[in-house]
Order: sequence, then C-alpha cells, then structure tokens
Amino acid sequence: MCTVVVRVDPGSAWPVTMLALRDESPERPWDPPAAWWPERDPSVRGVRDRSAGGAWLAASDAAGLAVVLNRGEPVPSDDDTWTTRGVVPLDAVTGVLPGHDGTLPTTRAFNLVRATADGAEVLAWDGSRVRTTVLGPGVHMVTHGEPDDPAAPRVGRWLEAFRAVAAPVGPPVLGPFDELRAANAGDDPGDGWSGWFGLLAESAVLPADDPDAILRDAHEHEGHVATLSIVAAAIGPERTVLQHARLTEPGRLDGSVELHHA
Repeated sequence: MCTVVVRVDPGSAWPVTMLALRDESPERPWDPPAAWWPERDPSVRGVRDRSAGGAWLAASDAAGLAVVLNRGEPVPSDDDTWTTRGVVPLDAVTGVLPGHDGTLPTTRAFNLVRATADGAEVLAWDGSRVRTTVLGPGVHMVTHGEPDDPAAPRVGRWLEAFRAVAAPVGPPVLGPFDELRAANAGDDPGDGWSGWFGLLAESAVLPADDPDAILRDAHEHEGHVATLSIVAAAIGPERTVLQHARLTEPGRLDGSVELHHA
C-alpha cells in the first residue's frame, strides 16, 4: 500500500509539500512523470500505469496535484469489473472530483489526496460513500485507512516522527535519491527536505515486509507489492514542482535509481 506525507501551511509561498511513495506489483509496467494524456489536458503530467492507461499521481501548474492510494474495502460489481482507479487523479486535476455530482465511483476503494495552493484534502471511497477530510495546517500521513489514524500501519509508527522534524517549505533542489544519500551522510542540502528524507532513510532499517516499513516489498492480500518510486513535490499558487525517482530494485534504497524532474 502507498504512503503519503503532507505538510499544509496556508498562505505560505508553497502552501503544500508532499512526499509520496508508490507501492505496486513489480510486474506491472509504468512510466515516470510526463505529459502522457494530451487528449485530456497537455499541461497535465504524471506517473502512468501502462496496463490501464491511468495515473497513480497527476499534476499541473494550474491545478496542483492528486495521488491515489488503494483501500481494502470490497466494492460490489454486477459483472466483476471496475473502472481503473487511475482515472481518479486525472479527473481531479482536470476539475472532476469523485462524488461531485452525487454519483458513486465505479472503481475499487481508494483514498485520493488532493493538493492545491488552497490546501489539501483526502477523499475516501470505501464502497458505500465518498467522504472528504480536510487536512488542516500541519503534517499529516495517509496510507490505506483514515488520514492520521494511529491504528494504521506506518502511521502509528511514523507520523509523530515526521511531525517532530522540520518539514520542507518549498521545492526539493535534489532528486529523492540524492536527498536520501545526503541525509544518510548527515549532510543538509539546504532545501528543507533533510528531515523527511532522514526519517525515510531511518525507516529502511526495518525489514521490507514489516507492517510499519515505509519502503515495502511484501506479499499482501492483493499479491506481491513493493515500493517502486518516490515523489517529492511542492505546490504553489502558479507552479507544481515534482522530483521523482524510480527504484530499480523495488523496496530498496541501496540499488540504483532513475531520476526525473517534472
């Protein structure tokens, strides 16, 4: 299951900063952030799932950012088929939020983290209704349950630790791997991200199949899932900055990475 850490500071130059880790089957093909959906909006870029054509994360300078995380609740379907959850972030950054018109999503259950220069919120679809939780000022953590729920794996172990360190207040200067390498060496690049990346490096001492491991490589109820990529992002009034890294060895920081800036 994916993990998202969000800092919200309304009125600041960069009101939202975010660290997002994508957990998915290592066998499922995908592409790094780019403008993969010109027919929708050529300004939208994101991480594309090649199998279904949707996005795990989508962003634009004008619309901010949206990222989808799987939930586990069963969602009934008359024919045992569902719309891909990858449409949800794309719809969100092109102006359509789930449940906006009273209709229910036709996807499996999800959490959608939606961030703009006005703030951040989580829209949860649990198979029965869409609920919206506004994330107030401060630092928050979202996985496959309710936002900031201490009973959820990873949240109970790490949320207060993320709140205890200095949160980033602007875009990352370095790519995620270079941020991690600097944090592991005790260096500070000076962009404000060393606290969060230092905790991420610290979390890597846990076995990758530990329920509290942020960097994951485990067999769960939906099959084999592993952390495949990391995004550090900042959302401002007129710009959304992404730094992305693909882990070439899923769930591990000691392998090589591919870096992308969008």
